[in-house]
Amino acid sequence: MNRNFSSSKTFFSIIFLIFGALLILGISSDWIVEWLWLDDLGYEQVFWTIRTTQVLLFIGALIVALAYVLPNMNALAKRFATMNFGNSPLSQLNLHLISTKKIRTVFLGIGAVFSLFFSLAFFMRWDTYLKFHWDEVFGQLDPIFGNDIGFYMFRLPFIELIQNSLTSLVFFVTIITIILYVYSGAISIRSKNNISLPDKVKKQIGLNLGLWFLLLSWGYYLERYNLLYNASGTVYGANYVDINVKLPVLWIVCILCLILALLSFYQLYKNRLKWLLTAAVSTLLIGGIGLNVLPGLVQSFTVNPSELQLETPYIENSIEQTRKAYALDKMKVQPYSAQPAEEMTWETIDKNEETIENIRLWDPRLLIQTYRQLQEIRLYYQFYNVDVDRYHTNEGYLQMMVAARELSEEMPEQSDTWVNRRLQYTHGYGMVMSPVAQEGSQGDPRMVIKDIPPTSEIDLQVEEPALYFGEHNSDYKIVDTDIRELDYPRGDKNVYTNYQGSTGVSINSLFEQLLFSWQFGDINILLTDYINQDSKILYWKRIEERVKRIAPFLRLADDPYLVLNEGKLYWIQDAYTTSPDYPYSAPFNNEYNYIRNSVKVVVDAYNGTTNFYVSDEDDPVLDVYRDIFPGMFQSLDEMPGGLRSHLRYPIHMFEAQMDKYNKYHMTDPQVFYNNEDLWTRPNETYGGRSIKMEPYYVLTKLPGQEELQYLLISPLTPNNRDNMIGWMAANSDFPNYGEVSVFELPKDRLILGPAQIEARIDQDTEISRQLALWDQRGSRVIRGNLMIIPIEDSFIYVEPVFLIAEGVDIPQLQRVIATSGEKIAMQPTLWQSIEALHGKRSQRIAAPSDTAAAAVPPVNVPADASNTELSQLRGLWEEANDAMQDGNWSLFGEKMNEIEELLNSEQ
Repeated sequence: MNRNFSSSKTFFSIIFLIFGALLILGISSDWIVEWLWLDDLGYEQVFWTIRTTQVLLFIGALIVALAYVLPNMNALAKRFATMNFGNSPLSQLNLHLISTKKIRTVFLGIGAVFSLFFSLAFFMRWDTYLKFHWDEVFGQLDPIFGNDIGFYMFRLPFIELIQNSLTSLVFFVTIITIILYVYSGAISIRSKNNISLPDKVKKQIGLNLGLWFLLLSWGYYLERYNLLYNASGTVYGANYVDINVKLPVLWIVCILCLILALLSFYQLYKNRLKWLLTAAVSTLLIGGIGLNVLPGLVQSFTVNPSELQLETPYIENSIEQTRKAYALDKMKVQPYSAQPAEEMTWETIDKNEETIENIRLWDPRLLIQTYRQLQEIRLYYQFYNVDVDRYHTNEGYLQMMVAARELSEEMPEQSDTWVNRRLQYTHGYGMVMSPVAQEGSQGDPRMVIKDIPPTSEIDLQVEEPALYFGEHNSDYKIVDTDIRELDYPRGDKNVYTNYQGSTGVSINSLFEQLLFSWQFGDINILLTDYINQDSKILYWKRIEERVKRIAPFLRLADDPYLVLNEGKLYWIQDAYTTSPDYPYSAPFNNEYNYIRNSVKVVVDAYNGTTNFYVSDEDDPVLDVYRDIFPGMFQSLDEMPGGLRSHLRYPIHMFEAQMDKYNKYHMTDPQVFYNNEDLWTRPNETYGGRSIKMEPYYVLTKLPGQEELQYLLISPLTPNNRDNMIGWMAANSDFPNYGEVSVFELPKDRLILGPAQIEARIDQDTEISRQLALWDQRGSRVIRGNLMIIPIEDSFIYVEPVFLIAEGVDIPQLQRVIATSGEKIAMQPTLWQSIEALHGKRSQRIAAPSDTAAAAVPPVNVPADASNTELSQLRGLWEEANDAMQDGNWSLFGEKMNEIEELLNSEQ
């Protein structure tokens, strides 16, 4: 028996050593690979700050846990080693056959495992500690306790982590101790008034219970602050019942738990178990009734009959705090008259020609198919999505659709070898760009940048088209090896290159090859002969993963988008600081209740360098991280001007603000309480089903402005209604970047919303007949995004119609529907549809090539014209001349038509 036990012990020791070695190797290799990568990018400080904090937290928590757990386990071991178990359940385990040393080892081992789990909670919450250590002041106080908001955002979460972790540890150790003592017979319950237990056992349990009650008292004290996050009341946050019932009860229970702790410690000197039990039952009854029963009774009999009156101060708190947390209080609110579009003149249309020329007709969900069919060119390239951006070109300020031609995640079967996947096919190549409203031939988009190598029809050139870093294909690549990399195909041959970027981790030593072979589970890294002294390995190449690994404390919600600047390609990624701990602020999607788009991340698509720029200097949460990681974040002024011109107000931030504004624009407590003016995002029809309308980017002029602005906008409708009640716009152009405006529409008349416009289009017999006819001829009709475009003080509604031929997945722009609400037109082009709505456009007169002042042609005035008629003709002639001098050819044409009509009336 001893020989078998010894063999088993040896076997389990070997298994334990192997497992431990593999665990250490796995952790250390991950950290080494991460350190090498961050060091290469210049963010070594991030690695050491985070990992050092984790190690110190783990060690500190482990020391505290072991200092508490091991004495308890040691006491248990001693008791078990010397105890006669008699007829207790543990007597069947034959523990008397095991030596005292082995029993002690087992118990201490169990205690060590408990301590490890306790320490891991702190190891994983390094971010919580760092914010606690480097906390910032918000300069705003919560309305109930008068604490700075920074206390809740930075300090309270770590304090609660300590309290919850210690309470759980002490509770489980105490319960296990009591259970084992009961099962061993050390504690015997002979009757309800006669509990027998040795003095040392009584002291051990008394100390544990006292410590546990102390921690519970601390927990109830902290629980007061959690009333500010109550989601079950009239509004989010503390309400009347919370403050007037639950808060006093929490104070009472907090004090009672403190008394219980003192009574538990008192057991060390006197046996007053009845006192302890009586106090515990009283605390349980008071807490149970006071926190679970009494609030409901007060709510039913006191609050509900006068709810608005009693809850008004708390509704005001929730409105104020939520508006601050989502920056709704900084929005500009103004009226928008929404004049009937039928009254729009050609003068207004011509004045806003740039806006109309930039109305997005191409739907990204369909355009991606066109790009894939016409521009992927080779099987190993792929377009994954289409972004929307704007560019200043020699053809004007244009909104563009942009897509990156990335390396496919799947190689063609005949090319799918390790050398090809890892060494030769290393990067994507180039991009496609097309204006949002322009057509090429056969209803295809006009591609102003296309093909391989990239060719351009405008003054934007792609000088460095290689994309080693992108949205997809995160597999590692080894570059600058003895195998030349495929750069791009040219006819039947290929052009090859070597990576010349500065980033990439060296892989020329045996240790590095062993390390990465282990890390990526690929022995070929170690066996290949193609790696030389200059070789580098590129990994974590996907933009979101790259940014997340450098800055794991930032939230990424939007896809990165591709930007062409000075011939090079870059990715811009929006990053957010968020928190679920802003008091009284209603959460968004149950994820967070505070958000700022404080960081813009720029990644070089060729080189992989990653830079973080501060886009919100007033964000206290980011200020904490700037203190933690000094030098990591750069001022936005340091971003190249060409890249700054491509920054966009992010969609996720806009949606979060819109979601909250739809309710929290109601600042009057009574209106808010009754939900009298609740708004929502409108619905639109796409693919035969009703979906929520997505915000969209437009180039237009805000009311009262003369300059074209790049805006992210969305219509808004009343809840459970389809008419439009307002629209929200966020500016993306400097110096007005980040300004969010809300335009409220008149409530005394109907302004059609997206769903109503879609219904009117469906009800138009001519359009329905034409679309049905196309659907029956081997083609599929898809109506794209409905765009509601503000033009001065009116709206124009535009919806493209696409045809997809059977067997050919290339959508073609076949028609454009335009409507003013009353009239509907469907024509081959947008301008033709506008002319169908507003009549034929006045004949434009070409501007003279000479820049000298031109003169209005002479007018043959009838000899018998009266003085009044002569005066009218002279005035019209002068207005026409002024229009010509100003280059306003539309107005010039109108005045000449008026002169002609006046002359004809005299004849």
